[in-house]
Amino acid sequence: MKVIHILVELKFSGAEIMYVDAANVFKNKGCELTVMATAQNIGEYAPYFERAGYKVIHWPFPRLKNYLARIRFYKNFYSFIVKEGYDVVHIHSLWAMWGLSLCARLAKKHSVFTFHNVYPSKALTHPYYIALRWTAKYLFNCKFHTISDSVYNHELGYYYNKTVKIYNWYGFDRFYPAEEHEKVTTREQLGIKPNDFVLISVGGCSNIKRHSEIIKALKIVEETIPNFLYLHLGTGTAEEEEMELAKKLGLYDKIKFCGNQHEVRKFLIASDVYLMPSRFEGIPITTIEAMACEIPAILYDVPGLRDFNSQGVNSILIPEDYKILADKIVYVYNNRADAHELASRGRHFVNEHFNMISNAAKIFDLYH
Repeated sequence: MKVIHILVELKFSGAEIMYVDAANVFKNKGCELTVMATAQNIGEYAPYFERAGYKVIHWPFPRLKNYLARIRFYKNFYSFIVKEGYDVVHIHSLWAMWGLSLCARLAKKHSVFTFHNVYPSKALTHPYYIALRWTAKYLFNCKFHTISDSVYNHELGYYYNKTVKIYNWYGFDRFYPAEEHEKVTTREQLGIKPNDFVLISVGGCSNIKRHSEIIKALKIVEETIPNFLYLHLGTGTAEEEEMELAKKLGLYDKIKFCGNQHEVRKFLIASDVYLMPSRFEGIPITTIEAMACEIPAILYDVPGLRDFNSQGVNSILIPEDYKILADKIVYVYNNRADAHELASRGRHFVNEHFNMISNAAKIFDLYH
């Protein structure tokens, strides 16, 4: 079975990491894998796909105003999937859903679209997006897949769109709790003092991720926990703004802006608490990975993050308020035993629900 995945820029992001991690699962089931990047830049994660055995194609999608170029793109894509004998077109980008599922239908190929997040729309465009979903699903036979309870419920309640719910997964061979003394030696390698109270966030810098909420909370935390250190993993459009805020609040020396890191686990197991104050999520891979490493998590109570507490208290779920975030950081600092118990429940939860072998197998079944 030949499968082509359609993505935008290949970044250190959820979908990219998942499908690289699961490459061998799909290959063992007989899949020949291709990924197509459609942004102007192919993205720094492309080599990871190549090492995992994917054929990588960079085919930039024309801008909206260039209608003729878009028509040529669709025509060339149709010819390409016919000539190369692809069986499945797996689309991960909303802009591509309608046009590429039409191409797949005309070429008599299977198509799957994955909703990776909650996609709100304005009142005026709401009927338009309902129509796009309806035609892709019922006229072009595109199968719709959602990755979490929040995304499933959003599609069903907001767009009247029933989907197949298959949870995300994580690389269990890369993310697991620290072994005895491993936390100590890892901290030494990273230059972290033994008595530092280490907080971590992992993800792109944007107004959705809201790392600025963490930085503002830390100004309050500093009064109680002067020996904190914040590991900030990830880059993005808001990174410079976050750096400036850290300098303004006098916290820059207590924050390590680490950029994108390949060996994320070593930063996680060196940490005492994981933080995510996003506006909304689909279901964040980084949170799953942190919980798999048995790190206690403090999360904002928003779509995608509240899913982690859908079956019991597996994280500290709080209102969207950096002052409350500060209070809960101090709580974890003062209640290590409770935090450890919380982290153990979180690890059990993600191991049960976000298993790579079983969930990737369900995606494979969706291809038929």
